[in-house]
Amino acid sequence: MIPLSTPLRFLPLLPSELQLATVLKSGQSFRWARFDTVHASKPDVAAETAGAAPGAEDSKPALEAKEQLVQGEEWAFGWGDRTVVLRQDSQGIHYRSLYPPIPPYAAYAADLKSDTTLPLLKSYFQLDTPLAPLYAEWAAKDAHFKKKVEAEGERLEGIRVLNQDPWECLISFICSANNNISRITLMVNRVCESLGAPLPHPTSFHPSTIHTLSSLSTLTPLPSPPSTPVLYAFPPPSALTPSSTDPLLRELGFGYRAPFIEWSANYLVDLAEEQKTTPLEYLESLRKGKFDGDLGGAREKLMEFKGVGRKVADCVALFSLGWKETVPVDTHVFQIAIRDYSFPSSKTTALTPVLHDRVCARLQTLWGPHAGWAQQVLFFADLKPSSGSASPSPSPKKRSGSTTPSATTTVVRNKFEEELKEIMENPGKRRRVSVKVELKEESGSESEGKVTKAVKKSGKTKKAAT
Repeated sequence: MIPLSTPLRFLPLLPSELQLATVLKSGQSFRWARFDTVHASKPDVAAETAGAAPGAEDSKPALEAKEQLVQGEEWAFGWGDRTVVLRQDSQGIHYRSLYPPIPPYAAYAADLKSDTTLPLLKSYFQLDTPLAPLYAEWAAKDAHFKKKVEAEGERLEGIRVLNQDPWECLISFICSANNNISRITLMVNRVCESLGAPLPHPTSFHPSTIHTLSSLSTLTPLPSPPSTPVLYAFPPPSALTPSSTDPLLRELGFGYRAPFIEWSANYLVDLAEEQKTTPLEYLESLRKGKFDGDLGGAREKLMEFKGVGRKVADCVALFSLGWKETVPVDTHVFQIAIRDYSFPSSKTTALTPVLHDRVCARLQTLWGPHAGWAQQVLFFADLKPSSGSASPSPSPKKRSGSTTPSATTTVVRNKFEEELKEIMENPGKRRRVSVKVELKEESGSESEGKVTKAVKKSGKTKKAAT
């Protein structure tokens, strides 16, 4: 679709306060699309030199001129009613919002008038919390943290915890059980393509799509060229309540998680109706400062949803509900506590609820009120450095007793990696061809069988022919 675009805006912010390339791929959120080519975040003056109409081919000299004017990576996210596009340089964040060309253009008009995107960014990245004092505090309290940050240098700069939509965060982390970042990314994007609302793609931006308030009354949206790529918003709870959700999600490769998501969507909608509120307002009522109770009480409420255990509840509390002190403890964090902080336990000990509480309390005492933020820095430090590719390859750790992958397993993994690469390099691209991919659970405990991907066409989800 040809978007309605805001002017390019700028948020002064040093990389030491936020590193987009690190934070957006650190396992907190799974829908940010990365582009090696700058599309929608070129400076407006520079973009006007392109001189081509929307949908037309730019001349080679014009393309070369644009590439020389601005280079770098660009990030895009389907954010409710708009697509937000970001580009970072050493001075700050360049950002632009792209809106669907749907009358009466109220949200677009509001953004043109008062920049409604800026408060979203400040809230999402929690920019009211400066990082430099926190890093200094953690380094003063924790010799290991200080050593790690000094050794890694810029790689560990600017890592902060996101403040996400709690519904999206809840579903994303239900998907995280026995899973890795790459596969969660694939699953979340699949459900958005099947059930989410379409939003403009950064490659559809053109300088002529920037309008003024005075021109909106006479605006006639341009028709979208055929096969124009789109992004998708995350589907609301109501989109996941029908009885068709379970079989659809199984087709999309969710396996045993599929009924958890359908059940949780219905539970949230029913609970909100009983309390005469909205699903989002109910989840927001669990936010620190709003919830009438402590972290343990909020955790118990989250664990009422199917597929949500202690660790998933803590992730949702930390990454979307403001409980900055919580430390989500999984086997990885447990090993960090044993290895780096002399936690009195064996590496082969099972992580029981009692041990979970003890590890969490130990790290909270060490790092203080923002313990969850400190944990995120060290969690990322333990991840293997990225090669810089836009499409990270799944690399589950080899488990004891594992055998050499068979030829079938290799083919399955290759198909999975190919689809992940495509969905990350071309998010929202319409995939009309039926693709059968047999996905195995990461734990090796359950086979999801053959998966026939659902294809989104004309706004409706259809099963591909088998």
